[in-house]
Amino acid sequence: MTALEVSVAEYRRVLTPREIGLTRDAQTVSTLRSEYVPLWFANRTAWRWRADFDEPPGFQRYVDLYSEVTTHQPWDDVALFFDRVEKAGNVAVPLDPLSYSDPRPLMNSTAMASAAEALAGWFCEVHYGWERYARPQTVSPDILFSDAANNLLAMVEVKSSSVQLNLRSRLTSAMIDLLKILAPTKQLRPGRYSVNIIMIQVVGVAEVNLTSLILEEP
Repeated sequence: MTALEVSVAEYRRVLTPREIGLTRDAQTVSTLRSEYVPLWFANRTAWRWRADFDEPPGFQRYVDLYSEVTTHQPWDDVALFFDRVEKAGNVAVPLDPLSYSDPRPLMNSTAMASAAEALAGWFCEVHYGWERYARPQTVSPDILFSDAANNLLAMVEVKSSSVQLNLRSRLTSAMIDLLKILAPTKQLRPGRYSVNIIMIQVVGVAEVNLTSLILEEP
């Protein structure tokens, strides 16, 4: 496999100071959910992106830049999972319940997360023109980008999954968590920010759905 077919869906909206302030407590978050969250998903833009792993500088370069853990070619493990899923479909389930020979493969979640972070970083470079600013470890956000064209700092949190999920609910919860981080960040470092949740859904060995939710300060 040398390329991924990526189905991109982007939701973008201007971020207001009130939205940031409404992350203060459970009651105000409830107001945020009812008044603003529907607006986050009001405008959708979609396109296709072919991510060529063999195109210089190569996928491993993005793994090295954007993955939290040290790993090599994590997509190989993702591909291996789908290969074993296909083969497992032809394996008979043993009758003995204590044989522990369940043929169902499990995705290597570390490899999937690493590949997703790399793909998200690559996507932000190619489609948004952002430059890597920092890659924090063990804290949120996952990646900080410099958006020189708009004179702002972009905070990016990456989520990944290989199963069907309530996408809007997952994006909303992740965005609220990121907005809670933005409030004290602006006190430490004043300036313009955008907050971005990127969800990578792995649907096949060469197919990915990428959803980007961006709220950007004016």
